[in-house]
Amino acid sequence: MVLKKSKILNLGFPALVSQGSLAMWGVISILIARYLPDNAYAVYALSRSIELFGGLLGGGFVLSALLKLGSEKSSKETSATANTAMLVTLVFSLITAAGLLLFGDLINSFYPEIQLSGIPPVIALVVVTGALSQIPRHLLLTKLSTVKVMKADILSFLIRGGIVGWLIYTGVLTGAVQVLKATVLANTGAFLFNAWNARHLFDPAAGVNRASLKRVLKFAAYSLGTSFAGFIYTRTDILMLGKLAPPEDVAAYSASRALTSMVVMVSAAANMILMPAISHDWTSGVRKTVMKRSMKAVAIVELIQLPVVAALVIFPVQIINTIYHGRYSANWPILAILGGLALVRPFGSIFSTVSSAMNKPQYSFWCILLSAGVNVTLNIILIPKMGGIGAAWATVAAVLSGAIAVIVLSVLHWMKETGEEPVKQIL
Repeated sequence: MVLKKSKILNLGFPALVSQGSLAMWGVISILIARYLPDNAYAVYALSRSIELFGGLLGGGFVLSALLKLGSEKSSKETSATANTAMLVTLVFSLITAAGLLLFGDLINSFYPEIQLSGIPPVIALVVVTGALSQIPRHLLLTKLSTVKVMKADILSFLIRGGIVGWLIYTGVLTGAVQVLKATVLANTGAFLFNAWNARHLFDPAAGVNRASLKRVLKFAAYSLGTSFAGFIYTRTDILMLGKLAPPEDVAAYSASRALTSMVVMVSAAANMILMPAISHDWTSGVRKTVMKRSMKAVAIVELIQLPVVAALVIFPVQIINTIYHGRYSANWPILAILGGLALVRPFGSIFSTVSSAMNKPQYSFWCILLSAGVNVTLNIILIPKMGGIGAAWATVAAVLSGAIAVIVLSVLHWMKETGEEPVKQIL
């Protein structure tokens, strides 16, 4: 699957638009932050973190196995593996939803200062409908059908963003439950759209078997680390702020997160293409160009996001005051720190994808264990003393440690398999 420049543009633009729809949700999140009082916004931010964590455990980590293994050379074995990955994803989503229903009171009691009553059951619905919508979406991505995926992502945004935007416009948005219900409807719409477009890709005749189950679970166990990376980098700090800091710190930190989250979507767009493309090439024996393509992807991502990152770092006070009408202005260092960190994220994100595509998902797993330990340890130390600013510096240390480790491991494996030197290939 050697991609020409024109092909890359045809695939890359829809992928960028898909992730752009998620970035547009960041704009809605900014409006939510401006509209809701601090306590209500703290509930929303914490609920959003629990929702993403539930989505990860509810089969999100298995979807990486579907994307990677389903992208390999066409065969009955590949189809059976894809069927297995879809089934396992659905099972994990149901198990996670059941856990949220059973242990909702325990979650409420863990955050005594933030009222989460009635939220876990709705998050359970989000987890199940999210898994249902993502299964055909990832099946389409295995064939690089980025245009169809783009249309579904836009539909999902229009449903969720339209409902929440209308609630804000009419002045009846009161909290997280309404946003979560809008997410359930958006997931349902995306599922119907994706399932119809992917109907010809399902191969029930291939069935499932023990070998495919073993392969999926083995890959998924490692890809849990890769999936967990995004959560640790973007949500563990908020969860710990909710436990160790007052609600106003959670709100201020989440407000800065909302601004920087729109930048990191560019890396996600690159990964949408890199995973299936490099996976297919690697299993087909086309390996020497992997490092050059990976660094080109990093360069393109950095070039696209550089103007926004520069603005966040140089003018954080002005940006916060303009967007939030003076709220959170005292916390401008958080925005500057997280904005600058956006220049480092593509390296770790893209090389995590590359290592998995090269059949080494364990590299991402090992590196995320390192970064998770750094992040949690520094959050415990810094949040009580520095609040949101401490959480931001903890995230910086976690991202840097994980990125350096996964780059080194990926490059060494590529050199071993190809006998090439990365500098020569890149130049």
